[in-house]
Amino acid sequence: MNSPYAATHADSHPSAHTPAHTPAHTPGHTPGHTLALDIGVRYARLAVARPGAGPPCPVSLPGDIPGEGLPLSAATRGRPVDALREAYGAYLTRYGPPAGAVVVLPRRSARELAGPATAALTADGCPRARAIGTAHALLALVRHTAGGTAGPGEYLVCDVGARAVDAARCTLAGSSVLLRATAEATGPSGVLGTALDAALLAAAGLSDDDEEGHRELAAARRDDPGGRRLGLSVAQAVSRPDPFDDTVVYRVADRDISAGTVRTSLLPLVDAVRRALSEIAAPPGATRPPPLLLAGGLARLQPLIERLGESHRLLPLPPEVDPGYAAAAGGALVAAGLADPGDRYPYAVRIRTHSRTAGRLRTEELQLSAPGALEPGGDTVFAVRAGRPAEVLPDAAAGRPLRVEAVSPDGRPVPLPDITLPTGTPDGLCRVGLRVGADGAAALVLRPVAVDLVANGPDTETRVPLGPLPVPPES
Repeated sequence: MNSPYAATHADSHPSAHTPAHTPAHTPGHTPGHTLALDIGVRYARLAVARPGAGPPCPVSLPGDIPGEGLPLSAATRGRPVDALREAYGAYLTRYGPPAGAVVVLPRRSARELAGPATAALTADGCPRARAIGTAHALLALVRHTAGGTAGPGEYLVCDVGARAVDAARCTLAGSSVLLRATAEATGPSGVLGTALDAALLAAAGLSDDDEEGHRELAAARRDDPGGRRLGLSVAQAVSRPDPFDDTVVYRVADRDISAGTVRTSLLPLVDAVRRALSEIAAPPGATRPPPLLLAGGLARLQPLIERLGESHRLLPLPPEVDPGYAAAAGGALVAAGLADPGDRYPYAVRIRTHSRTAGRLRTEELQLSAPGALEPGGDTVFAVRAGRPAEVLPDAAAGRPLRVEAVSPDGRPVPLPDITLPTGTPDGLCRVGLRVGADGAAALVLRPVAVDLVANGPDTETRVPLGPLPVPPES
């Protein structure tokens, strides 16, 4: 059987972040391999990682475009779950089933697609599947590779792709990554990188639907290692449009694409990135913006890097990692168990309970989960009291609202919306806990103590939806 570890970085497009050439991994059969998938608008990017094998590497598949990934069929573009199954099917055909897979999802669609995406992989025979957000994948990459550059503190994470800018301001605290603020921005036409490519192809007399044109454009970009020629030409055109707008930067379909075309097409892109970053700016009082981690296919563009470098300190990606494959590379580390994405909820969650002692009603706070214990798609975390599983007696008939709270770092409660127990809630002793689904939504779980869950299945549990857990306010 083929091995995905035979794929090389030398096949991928070099960038300002990476050297032009990197060593290949040794081919050979590798049982127990794992996989990460990053599904874009036009391409799917797949990556693998393994202990001691250097940085994660792109997966080579028949028909892929070096540096861009596996082209998606017209039938699956705009249908993320179908595109995921198509890309995963291509992987299965060549390499066989992985031991596990991670799907990297942008913030805008993570809650909606996490469940369907992991269910689709499971239905197609993947024994273990999970979904993580783009920001978590990128921060996993820079935290868990050799010479990692991210320690505790605040960071801006920005994925600049074909559709939009996906930006987040994150706090790294211990083993958790907390998304403090998120934003998305697109270009005037509702897309970003796609609009740039369409403008460049139009300058060569081609339409955005021309598959061969996209291949030639990708090849033209590979002929400019690190984008240095493009960066210099566009910088000259910005300072002196006449005569430098006429400088040829790419040649596609025997036609020249000028620096002026790139310069004018880049303006909406730069504006979109700056707009997204301004939306997630630190609260008043911050003296300077946090370091910026820039990734995505458009993060290869030297003019964009230089413009953002004027106002932000750029956090470098690990050597030999292509910015276009950075999210997939971080996901590959997570899939292989080499990195912790840190997407556990970093705060404690508690519920208000009532008990009667010597005829007097007493209210107390029962901690449902400790800081860092809840993980999207993970197991239910059950409350513990005095070192033993806590047991409660639900009283659905009372119709009493239940107060569930997160606890901020300074001890202040951050309430969730009050809930009431539904009709049919067990009336006997139950263990009480919390579970966070792959979509990030939490649920209060009541598991009857007297019921054999193995024999009767999860339907014996009562799950009360809580919605997404809150982010305590910043001080």
